[in-house]
Amino acid sequence: MKNLIILLILTINFTFTSCGSDTLKYDFSKIKSLAETKALITKMQLENKDENVDSTSNFQEITLKGMHYAGVPVKSALITDNYTLLTTDTLNFSAKNLLEAIEAEKGLTAMSDTYSNNIEFEWKDETENKKLEIKLVNGKHLAAFGDKDYAELTINYKPTYTIPLANLHKEIKTFENQPKYILNIRAYDCLYDIILNGIIITESTNITEFNLNNYITGPNSSIKIIVKPSKIEGSKTFNEQAYFSATIINKSNNEPVQEIVRTALNGSNSIVFNAEFNSTLPYYPIAWTDGVNLINDKNLKDKVIALYDKLGKAILAKDKQAINDIFYQKDFEMQQLDFDTNFETARNEWEAYLAIQTSSYKYTLANDFEIEFNDGGKLIYTYAKDKSDMIIFTGKGYNATFNHYLYQPKGSNELKIIR
Repeated sequence: MKNLIILLILTINFTFTSCGSDTLKYDFSKIKSLAETKALITKMQLENKDENVDSTSNFQEITLKGMHYAGVPVKSALITDNYTLLTTDTLNFSAKNLLEAIEAEKGLTAMSDTYSNNIEFEWKDETENKKLEIKLVNGKHLAAFGDKDYAELTINYKPTYTIPLANLHKEIKTFENQPKYILNIRAYDCLYDIILNGIIITESTNITEFNLNNYITGPNSSIKIIVKPSKIEGSKTFNEQAYFSATIINKSNNEPVQEIVRTALNGSNSIVFNAEFNSTLPYYPIAWTDGVNLINDKNLKDKVIALYDKLGKAILAKDKQAINDIFYQKDFEMQQLDFDTNFETARNEWEAYLAIQTSSYKYTLANDFEIEFNDGGKLIYTYAKDKSDMIIFTGKGYNATFNHYLYQPKGSNELKIIR
């Protein structure tokens, strides 16, 4: 009798285990790419030949038993080439359980704003974006999830990039103090040129905020602002209400660093403001500090054309390594000077380069242009005269342009893009 009871218990236990194994055998929480999704669908197709599952389809809804996400049963899975949409059943607190499963995997995240009676959460990382929308059957309340609430989980898998330019966030150093020097301008009825450390950042503009970190290479900086009449309706003099003021702040703590007090603007002559400020940073870029003086370079125009021609050929040839080499120093220094460790910054920039590759079938170079010398001739900027920009990429109903600050490192005979 004792042997019979033991055998019966073992049989029941084996039955439960087998049933559980059969019930939850297609786990979407293990999937991290579109290729792995296709592999899972192929497995479903092979194991369920009587069901309508097609591993070659780029848009299908699957309702097989046994689908789940980290143990939470999935009622249906909509599979496309762009995303996967998983929907749970209206049973057993499935919405609450799915939220807890994803929080265990991805960590806590803030609830997204939504105007519906549902609640949403979103997680982003380098491999995927996940958006969980919980359908609250009994209305929007967070005191407790209802038994019949269900959830829709949308998963967007991202391509994996190995190119260094798309992974700059891994190289960015962080520091206890990370100043971000910002120039804020308050002005009326005027335009102005801004020159920082001998570099003309902008001319005849009325933009009111500028990031200065990208043009700082040492602990002491100087700024020069030339204010001019706006010439509205042909006027060459300042309006009687015209004024100008500016403040440099450290955005990391919102403390003012230097100030140009509000000044009334009169007459027709430009008014020049000069100021020096402490521009201490925990990191200073090499930038153009090791550059040569280009003022007397007789081959400078040819070098400019050669650089942009090199860029054009790299884009059309879809030469990812060449594009990486052309832009790496610029993109790295600018992201480091912003102390930006967000993986999306470099990825978005890289995908913008790829978009130009995909969309363009030709490029056009400017051959007639003026050269502006900055910082004692170490840094140059060019103004195209026969084209809108130095290089123009053209596709069907598509245009993209580039125009950058350039310098020539010591020991080299080629220009490089730096800002």
